[in-house]
Amino acid sequence: MSSKIVAVGRRHFVGAFGVVGAARFPCGGHEEFAEALEKLAASEPPTLALCDQAFSEQCSEAIERLRAKGTVVLLLPAEPTPEHPALDQIRSIIEVAAGANILGEY
Repeated sequence: MSSKIVAVGRRHFVGAFGVVGAARFPCGGHEEFAEALEKLAASEPPTLALCDQAFSEQCSEAIERLRAKGTVVLLLPAEPTPEHPALDQIRSIIEVAAGANILGEY
């Protein structure tokens, strides 16, 4: 793995982080998500993995295997939900870091 930062998740999620240089791994479901994480853990793991939280419950074992390799795994919500009122804060932080609202409105 040549990239130090990767984004794994649905297409709109990974596209946003590709703008800031993250390697993108678009996934249509939790099976593809787990497979992408397994491949990352089997190769030279990235330093940081930004992961779409939509698949985290079904893929907790793959996430833990990647963490065991030393990768910092951040689970981020891709759209507003009552469980994640801090999504606006995440958008704001990313907007400041990237210089633009790269996440858009979903």
